[in-house]
Amino acid sequence: MLRGTDTRIDNWDDLRYLLAVHKTGSMSAAARLLTTNPATVSRRLARLAETLGYELFHKTPDGWVASEAIGPLLQSVSSFEGEIDSYLNTVDSAGGVLKGNISIGMPGSLANGVLAPRIPELVTLHPGIRLNLHAQSYRETLGENDLIISPLRPQQGRLIVRPIGKVHANIYGYSESKREDPWIGLMRDHDEYAPMQNAYQLFNGRPPSVRLGTLHDTAGAIRTTRLPGITLRIEAELNRELQLLDPENPDTETALYLCYHETRRRDPLLQAVIDWITDAFAKAEAL
Repeated sequence: MLRGTDTRIDNWDDLRYLLAVHKTGSMSAAARLLTTNPATVSRRLARLAETLGYELFHKTPDGWVASEAIGPLLQSVSSFEGEIDSYLNTVDSAGGVLKGNISIGMPGSLANGVLAPRIPELVTLHPGIRLNLHAQSYRETLGENDLIISPLRPQQGRLIVRPIGKVHANIYGYSESKREDPWIGLMRDHDEYAPMQNAYQLFNGRPPSVRLGTLHDTAGAIRTTRLPGITLRIEAELNRELQLLDPENPDTETALYLCYHETRRRDPLLQAVIDWITDAFAKAEAL
């Protein structure tokens, strides 16, 4: 709850700093997002915390996490930001021309294999749209993105969640690769997910010798080291030398979800990008 009924936020711009830290989880990242410096971000948050009468964030190994007390405030600010973005994009598109920035968080393999080949179509249709693609996997929140494509279905937040397709992963290597070789996998926090569980079974419970953050990264490491490892079918299609380590081992099939804030459902800029993404996934052949 707020400190009292007389609480007033005199500088509404401070809420931009609050939201930026919540999105990025970092003072320095929030400063980059707002084109300022970490000292200014810290000062603005301190002023807002004094106004509200409680701590806004607490530090964790994963970054700055919002306190439970400001959850309702963050929801309101996020909704307001989405409504403003939608309004401004609607005004800008009144003349029939869409222009502006859209940030997308998604696995790098899919950005390269599904969206990148079709970027010329988007540029031809909407030359004013500028894309920012962030390589991210297993995301349940938007963060600083306008939309995300993730194998995790968000369970909280005011997000619109749509199935967008399915991807297949397996263990790939080269003709000389053997099951007894050291292998390449994902970071430990991915061990519970189906692709890594499948890999552990194939390698008889032996942990990977090399761990990386995304299946796009593992594909690059497999090509560089020629060790077997886990990656997506779409990555293997880009390098025909790669082959299944065990053709009898079934793929893991993972559903993908496209997610964005509900206040952006009428945003013409965002919806144009969503239509383009949906069409690209519908036409992708090697997922």
